[in-house]
Amino acid sequence: MKTLYQINLWIRSVLFLFVLYSVTLILFFVFIPTLFMSRRAASCFPRFWSWFMIKCLYLICGIQIQIKGLENLPKKNGYIIASKHQSALETIVFHSVVPDIFYVLKRELLLIPIAGIYFIKTGCIPIDRGGGAKTMRKMLHGVQTRLKENWNLIIFPEGTRTKPGTKKPYNPGVAFLYEQCQVPVVPVALNTGYCWPKNKTKKIPGIITIQFLDPIPTGLHGRAFLSELYDRIEEAQDQLPSPFSEKINAN
Repeated sequence: MKTLYQINLWIRSVLFLFVLYSVTLILFFVFIPTLFMSRRAASCFPRFWSWFMIKCLYLICGIQIQIKGLENLPKKNGYIIASKHQSALETIVFHSVVPDIFYVLKRELLLIPIAGIYFIKTGCIPIDRGGGAKTMRKMLHGVQTRLKENWNLIIFPEGTRTKPGTKKPYNPGVAFLYEQCQVPVVPVALNTGYCWPKNKTKKIPGIITIQFLDPIPTGLHGRAFLSELYDRIEEAQDQLPSPFSEKINAN
């Protein structure tokens, strides 16, 4: 029975990945007209894509997503969300949960056919990680401009995906943005990595929790902010329910 269950997981996981890539490619072309419209019009593509993939993830893989703490998001746009990063799933989910988002991403991603055009049109800011101080100033200017235009930045302070239970120092870049941009930062704890393991094809059924915590207001020194951000997220991480618990409150 265990072998049949594992085979079933693999089949469903491969099917989901097929849907993910094929539907994404189709939607690239369907939404091309939005590339000639406003930035918010172009953002209809990632929002719809996110909503559709979340539905497929549940229907095909049996993975549900419960969002907590949305009331903690600032009423006014132009803030930063600093999230734990365990899988590719959070880069999908945020589009349909948080309004008007943008990312700072590797410049190489702009070379992806068609997708690169959407990245630019939807306000993402490319960065050359080896570009030094000049690149940082350019990135900062871009972020400040987007925030003033009432867009919200998604950033992953760990810098890369980490396995559940792993703790690593947060990148000081998030503290730099906090000090320079003078906007509130919303910490996010999550446990996506249990159901969508890093660098794994297999998707495991369960109920994932993504929790938005109380915003960190402006005014802290960079080091104090980074310590506060780390403590809040990691403490919340330790208290998240298991995705495989039958007693999870889905409300």
